[in-house]
This record gives sequence, structure tokens and C-alpha cells, in this order.
Amino acid sequence: MTQLRVLLACSLLLLLSLLSAPAAAASWWDGKWNYRAKIDLNTTSTGAATTEPGGRAQVLVRLHSGNFNFADAKEDGSDVRFIAADDRTPLKYHFEKYDGLVDQVALAWVDVPKLDANAAASVYVYFGNPEATPGSDPKGSYDADSIAVFHFADQGAAGTDTTAYGNNAQAPLTLAQTALIGSGLQLDGKAPVKVPASPSLNLAAAQPLTLSAWIKPAGANASGVIASLPGALTVGIEQGVVYAESAGVRTAAGAPLVGEGWAHVAVRADAGKLAVYVNGAPAGDAAAALPAAAAGLLVGGEDGAARPNFIGQIDELQLSKVARPLGLIQAAAHSQGLDAKLLTFQPVEQRSGDGGHNYFGILFNALTVDAWVVIVILGFMAAISWWVMIGKGLFVGATAKANERFLLAFRKHAAEYPLHDAAWVRAAEGSGPLNGEKSNLARLLAIGLDELRNRIAAGGGRQVVRPQSIAAIRSALDAAAVREGQRLNKLMVMLTIAISGGPFLGLLGTVVGVMITFAAVAAAGDVNINAIAPGIAAALLATVAGLAVAIPALFGYNYLLSRTEAIGADMQVFVDELEKRIAEDYAGDAPLPAHLARSVSTETLP
Repeated sequence: MTQLRVLLACSLLLLLSLLSAPAAAASWWDGKWNYRAKIDLNTTSTGAATTEPGGRAQVLVRLHSGNFNFADAKEDGSDVRFIAADDRTPLKYHFEKYDGLVDQVALAWVDVPKLDANAAASVYVYFGNPEATPGSDPKGSYDADSIAVFHFADQGAAGTDTTAYGNNAQAPLTLAQTALIGSGLQLDGKAPVKVPASPSLNLAAAQPLTLSAWIKPAGANASGVIASLPGALTVGIEQGVVYAESAGVRTAAGAPLVGEGWAHVAVRADAGKLAVYVNGAPAGDAAAALPAAAAGLLVGGEDGAARPNFIGQIDELQLSKVARPLGLIQAAAHSQGLDAKLLTFQPVEQRSGDGGHNYFGILFNALTVDAWVVIVILGFMAAISWWVMIGKGLFVGATAKANERFLLAFRKHAAEYPLHDAAWVRAAEGSGPLNGEKSNLARLLAIGLDELRNRIAAGGGRQVVRPQSIAAIRSALDAAAVREGQRLNKLMVMLTIAISGGPFLGLLGTVVGVMITFAAVAAAGDVNINAIAPGIAAALLATVAGLAVAIPALFGYNYLLSRTEAIGADMQVFVDELEKRIAEDYAGDAPLPAHLARSVSTETLP
């Protein structure tokens, strides 16, 4: 048996070590960063589904508690770095939003050198370096052909151009706090937002150009001018149909927008052709070469009042002085919306010595605050239940052994002295060979003998007890047995609470954790299994903790219950035995047996 216990203990230790052991070593960009996650870029039919050639792209990476451990990064995100697939080359990036404390959501634009069509690639996001300095580079995230990029990120910098040209929009601007990508521009149709003319916005005649934006019209079959380069290009929507117009030439009408949700609109001018794309698909074209433009950019309207201004929201407006590859237009349309499928997040890895990762560390790092609260409560419940089981086990064991010793001594000396003698009381209290200090049977004997001596004293010293008095003695013994049973079962309710309440508390933590994970994913707009898996797996730790509290408590409760029931049965047997002895020796007018007739009031048990 001892060998079996040792074997089981060794097996358990081996299992725990295997579970907590780090995975196989992998390359690590910089040992000062403690965490990283791999992000797969999928442009195949199962991902962003880009069919045309691509190139350099600014990829939107949505970070949330389901795919990123904000607690392990700096509060301002200044330790976040994006590394190329070779795990050596840092990539340019910048944050449109970083909230690591309240919402735990971040929107990062990562400059990927090459995004091929119908292919798979990857980048890494590193974090967890308290000594890191900010590495964000907004201006370096775009090439020289990007002449205006507006994220409409926050009220303080609503009209800021992210590119190096600084083509900022003039105030005032009204922001919609909840748009497609963070906040967005809210337009009421009264006046367009003006971006003043600048050398970088002066475009020559027949200049290649790409203008794109996400739009959300205020209603179905909406009409209005989305953006315009005065005198050169107008991009608008009429009765729900997106169009582009230059020098009086309008692109052919495509299909109208469906519903009132967000739509990606892109206009591409190149080689005497003007083309419109909606959600990455062609939506009309025309043969037209753009005239020269030197009057800046208008967002949400145009000069004059010939056509209505746009009413609704606009987000992520970009203007380039080149005709961007069609693959990039498709990638933007399929990767920035709510149904984005370009990115797939792998579980966060933790650097451990040689660069491995610990799966339990990943789970604990992904725990939400509510799950931690539940786990802490369950920890207290586990400590209390183990304290009760250990203490109650020692108490029950000591009581059972004391009862066994007491019964042997009692039955040995029971026929030698009358029960009403004071020596029995002293023995029941712990003196003499009975040693009943820890025995509840001894306490029952003391109560029964006390009742017997009181009845004898009330009868004038006659060693005879009426049947009614014997029944009263039995009642006192039964009451004492009930109290002893209560003493045996004291605190057992703590185990029942742990058994029934532990799993429910754990389930509560899991359900709330899953709700928070899905809410974070919905807020970030990144829906894939790798984004939600860490959060759900971490939430399940609360259920595991609840079961870890309940299962040992269940085994301990059943074991202790069987032991207390056995002691309770011994008490009932002893009460019956004591009652029978009193009835035989003291009932009615029966004389005291001859061998007990002598007085022993001053003696003690041998």
C-alpha cells in the first residue's frame, strides 16, 4: 500500500510538471520582450479573398482581451512592437486607439511590406517590456504616394492627417464616438469638411489617383457628395448608387447599396479610366482623365449647391496620388469591416528561458477581473473546506478510538460496582482506567449516572428506581446523544456549501468571462476562433476552480458522514445497553444484587 501511494504521488507530480512545462523552444526577436502572439494574414478564399495583385499595405490589427493580454503590456502600449514573419524585422506601425485600462481595445495600423493575393503570410506582435520606449511611427507607416489619411480618431485630433504631408482638415468636425473603426466623422449635410490646398494636394492633369473611404449613409436610397477635389473629381451617392464624376463624365451606374450599414467605397483613376469599387467589387467605370486639381479636398460635399451634401458617417478616408493595386482595395474592403477575415490570432506565447511558452500562464494572463474575483472566493472556500475536513477527521478519529477504549474498560468493570457509585462518575470524566476524556460515550455515561444518582437521592437513598424514572433517564440519554450528534456534525455544513456552491460559483465566473470575451470581440470587430479561444479557455478556469473545490469536499463529506454515522450507531447501542443495565439493577422493588450490596462510596475503580 505504501509503495502504491508513492507511485501515485510521483505520477501526479510528473503530470503536473508536463502540464506546466514550456513548449518547444522557438526563435525570439528580442529577449527584453516577454510576450508575443503570431498573427496570420490570409488572403485566400477562406480569408480576405483578394484575387488581384497586392503590394505594400497598411493592415488594421484589432487588439482586444480575447487575443491580447493588456495586463502584461504597458498602460499606453508603448512596448508594443510588430515584427515581420522572419521574426527579425521590425515593422512600422501606429495606433489609432489604445485603451488598455477601461475598454481594453486597441486599433493598430501595421505597415506590411507586401501583401500578396491568394496567399498566406504572418507577422508577430511583441509586448511585455516595462523599459520600452514608444515605437509608434505614424508618418513612417505610409509611403510617399499617400497624401492624406484621416482616421478621425478622437475629438482632439479629429482632422489630423496621419501622413507626413500634414494635410489637416479645418475645424470644426463632429465625431461619432462609435463608428466602424473606433470613432468616425459625423456629417449632417450642412457643410463639407475642408482640407486646405497644399503643394502635396496639387495634382497634375491625368494624374493617377485612388480615393477610398468607409461610408454609412443616414438612410436607404441616400444621395449626397461623399468627397470631392474641386474642379477635378466628385465621388458621391445617388439613390443608393455610388458614382464618380470628372469633367462631366460619370461612371456607369452599379448596384445600389444594400441596407443602411457600412460600405467600403474606392475610386481609382488611371490611364484615362475612372472606376468605382464598392466593398472590393467593381461598381461602374467610365473613360475619363482627371483635370488638374489645386483647390484642396472637400469631405462630405463640393463647391456650390448643385448636389446635396452627404448625411451620415465617414471613416478611414485615404487619398493617394497613384492608382493602388486592385488587390489592396479588395484587402481593405475585406479586412477592415465587421466581417474581417484577413487576420487570425494564435495564442499568446510567454518567453520562458529558452523562448518557450507556458499554456497555464497564457490562461491566467487572459483571466478577466470577474473571473479572478470568483477564483479568489473559491480559494477561500477551498481553504475552509480543507480546514474542516482535516480538523473534523482528526476529531472523529480521536473520538472513535476513545470510544473503543472506553467500551472495553466499561464492560470489564461494569459487573464489579453499582452504577450509582461516585467512582463511575470520576471515571467517566477521565479518571481511572476508563479514561473517557475524549469519548462521547463517557459523557453519555456521566449524564446517565448523574440522573440515576439524583433519582436515588430523591427516593431517600433507596437503591430502587421507578419505571417512570427509568424512562426519564432514557429521555435524558437520548437528548445527550442528539447533542453529541450535533457536536460530531458541527461545521459539516461548510462542506455541503462547498459541494453545492463551488461549481455554481465557478459556472458564474465562466459565463461572465465568456460574455465579456464576446463583447470585447464584438467591440473590436474581429471575429475568429483564435481571437475568442484564449478568453473562453481562461473563463473556463473558474469552472475548473469550482470543481476543484467541490470534488475533494464531496469525498471528504461522504467519508466523514460514514464515520459520524458509525459513532452515532455506537451511541445508540450504548444508550440501550446502559438503560438495560439500570432497569435490571434498579427497577421496582428489586433488591441490589448480592455481589454489589456492599458500600463502595469511598472507593475508586481499580
